[in-house]
Amino acid sequence: MKKVFKSVACVLAATALSANVFAADDTELAEMGIVRGRVVDTENHTLPGASIFIEDLHTGVVSDIDGFYILPNLKPGEYKVKVTYVGYSPFEMKIKISGGKTVEKNIVLNEGVELQEVIVGGAFQGQRRALNSQKNEMGIVNVVSADQVGKFPDSNIGDALKRISGINVQYDQGEARFGQVRGTSADLSSVTINGNRIPSAEGDIRNVQLDLIPSDMVQTIEVNKVVTADMDGDAIGGSINLVTKSTPFKRVINATLGSGYNVVSQKAQVNAGFTYGDRFFNDKLGMMVALSYQNAPIGSDDVEFEYDRDEDTGEVFITDAETRQYYVTRQRQSYSLSLDYDINPNHKLTFKGIYNRRHDWENRYRISYKDLDAAADGEAKVEIQTKGGSSDNRNARLELQQTMDLALGGEHLFGKLKMDWGASYSRASEDRPEERYFTLKQKDIALDVVDAGQRFPYISTKVNPNTGDWGLDELTNSNQEIYETDAKFKLNFELPLALGYYSNRLKFGAKHVSKNKHKDIVVYDYCDAYEEKFGTEYMSHLSSQVRDGYMPGSQYQSTDFVTKEYLGNMNFSDMEGERVLEESSGNFDATERVTSGYLRFDQNFGKRHQLVLGARLEATNLTYSGFNWNVDADENETLDPTGERKNNYINILPSVLYKFNVNDDFKVRASFTETLARPKYSALVPSTNINLAETEIYIGNPDLTPTLSYNFDLSADYYFKSIGLVSGGIFYKRIDDFIVDQRTSGEFAGYPGVDFKEIKKSVNAGDADLLGVEVGFQRDFGFIAPALKCIGFYGNYTYTYTNVKNFNFEGRENEKDLRLPGSPEHTANASLYFEKKGFNVRLSYNYASDFIDEMGEHADLDRYYDSVNYMDVNASYTFGKNVKCTVYAEATNLLNQPLRYYQGTKERTMQAEFYGVRANAGVKISF
Repeated sequence: MKKVFKSVACVLAATALSANVFAADDTELAEMGIVRGRVVDTENHTLPGASIFIEDLHTGVVSDIDGFYILPNLKPGEYKVKVTYVGYSPFEMKIKISGGKTVEKNIVLNEGVELQEVIVGGAFQGQRRALNSQKNEMGIVNVVSADQVGKFPDSNIGDALKRISGINVQYDQGEARFGQVRGTSADLSSVTINGNRIPSAEGDIRNVQLDLIPSDMVQTIEVNKVVTADMDGDAIGGSINLVTKSTPFKRVINATLGSGYNVVSQKAQVNAGFTYGDRFFNDKLGMMVALSYQNAPIGSDDVEFEYDRDEDTGEVFITDAETRQYYVTRQRQSYSLSLDYDINPNHKLTFKGIYNRRHDWENRYRISYKDLDAAADGEAKVEIQTKGGSSDNRNARLELQQTMDLALGGEHLFGKLKMDWGASYSRASEDRPEERYFTLKQKDIALDVVDAGQRFPYISTKVNPNTGDWGLDELTNSNQEIYETDAKFKLNFELPLALGYYSNRLKFGAKHVSKNKHKDIVVYDYCDAYEEKFGTEYMSHLSSQVRDGYMPGSQYQSTDFVTKEYLGNMNFSDMEGERVLEESSGNFDATERVTSGYLRFDQNFGKRHQLVLGARLEATNLTYSGFNWNVDADENETLDPTGERKNNYINILPSVLYKFNVNDDFKVRASFTETLARPKYSALVPSTNINLAETEIYIGNPDLTPTLSYNFDLSADYYFKSIGLVSGGIFYKRIDDFIVDQRTSGEFAGYPGVDFKEIKKSVNAGDADLLGVEVGFQRDFGFIAPALKCIGFYGNYTYTYTNVKNFNFEGRENEKDLRLPGSPEHTANASLYFEKKGFNVRLSYNYASDFIDEMGEHADLDRYYDSVNYMDVNASYTFGKNVKCTVYAEATNLLNQPLRYYQGTKERTMQAEFYGVRANAGVKISF
């Protein structure tokens, strides 16, 4: 707390100094006027990124993400103002400033003549808004507007992100869950809502689940690939900012209703959305309310394999194989509220809140073949497992993930000084009530393994619980509670120092974040109690579950499983269970406090050159506690608390950004920044779990240091007057102390004579160089022939080269040509579209190459996330003037791209999960 008070004291001192600046001439200050307002088009859509320039003073500003602008510090008199925006006719006006007055002037822009015949809202409208925002930013930013998102068949934010240059996404049940920016793993980038980093709903990591947030709840997606000093520093890859729907300029009413179909579940999907916004009390109060509902029965066909390596011969062989059938119903609900209130022309209050909830009901039916290296000798094992939940939860495992972010803020003008503040509270949670597993097991069985060295090995031996010597191996009921809370407060000041060709300004502020993370899992096993009470009653409750048309192939045989209804109706209160301590060994509590302050100085050198200098200080204080789980050779176990472990560190993060405006359409940017990424939560827990019966050890590492990155960027963008962009850039990151889970085997201190088969510990594994090139092009084909103006192309490509140095991974220190984990070498997007007179058709393609996802004890055991090729198509027709109606249809995953992992080489499949093609159709109405 002392650091907090010191930071606030520094800010107050700076404010006092600022006050002295304009106290020197109170009379002159009192005469200064202000112009403020909002930039919109003729349909009352706000226009972010508009240039508002006072030609008499050679100075100007850019409208913000909601279209607002402020021109402060104007002497009394008459000024000529020019407003420009890509795709709109330039607008000129004269304004008269009276002493000490604030003039409110909203600006309405008209579409350019060359666009009127093809625009009916839609892609072109969203595209130009996005391009204007990018064009006027100091750093390298990619912007996607809600209109653009709506032109792709993307149900959640993760799916929408994969369209952006340099972005790769990882999937869960056919939906994008985590985003990777510029060849870095997901844990090296941050996700924010309206500038506030949001907590993670999962227990061990900081990564935000992007599939929690429906795409129709966001107004704009901003990917900041270069961060400035006034932004949080934990963004090595970049910062993904989700801007929720803001208050409108005039009344807005939108509604959506649709349905869909999935080949695995063969059930209908429901999609619905509603948005209402208006202004009240003479436009002083603005409000926007939005809600979204999606209910999607989905599923997947999945096969998985495990491998090991002979230490003497180096041979890699298959040990386990699994056939899995998933049936999932995923329901999303999202609600948002945005308010702003103009106290007077110089003071405004704002509120933004969003709440997201996702129910994930899952049943999984799994056949596991174990110890396949001994299968020929009749020493293999087979397990048949049903995963479900209680009857109160549809007899399915319920994973309830929730996030919310509530933010109150204010914007104030005190003469020259602009001040804004914000206080916010965020919470994310994941609850799994009464998650249940019923497992049958047969030991010492001979199995025939076919195509063991191929991509899709399988077991040809048919197994069924009705034949053979089967027994109950597992009957568990678990309850999981995970939550993370963030409380934040920030205070920012902005002081213009000079106007004209050499205008400059000083921005400074402070922020404090208080974060708490809690993970608690309790599991009980009821095997003995069930057998004593019910014997083999389960044999009367079996059914086949692997569906016809199983996509990995008909060679994967089905069998009978205990039904989900039988498992869901069990009453465990009538049975005495045994606590499974291993499942609780990962429980922990964590407290983090991050106090930061920054200085940012913006300097213009004429109309063409802009320079930003900045420095940010972040002080991090940590307190972690967990549990030590110990199992002796006789399988006697204990679970003991670790006590608290504290740590702290300070990072100073400089930044230098330069922008060269070659002309109005050609922009060149260069920058140097330093950023960081903090370790995942579970890695910092001070626990040691030792299992002598299985000869395995897991060690927490509270001494991990954050990963640091020194970033250099150079880019050039050219903006076409007919709406479009061609861009290119190179970037280099020197990454120090990246973190991996180190896996070794052998002896461990304190346990002489024990040959441990796995010793796992998170370590700062070394440094890496990351060099990248990204190019992009988007434009209609009207430059070829006017008749082709309704056809366009959107594409981008990113290449990244990474090389690990000073590798501190025991047993692999001398390896060469290692790539940074989580870094695909190639990512690409391409989209061909047609849009005219309300018709819109778009064919989209997305590609990302394979990359190391997890490092093994040897290179042969490294886990890779395989390359992906996605193709989607969607079409819509919009009609109406005062009430616009859009009928749409879309199909995704046309190539039936599976989620695939492999181990060491592409031929060794670890997982191949197929989802099939998904289709949606519906109607959208806008009043």
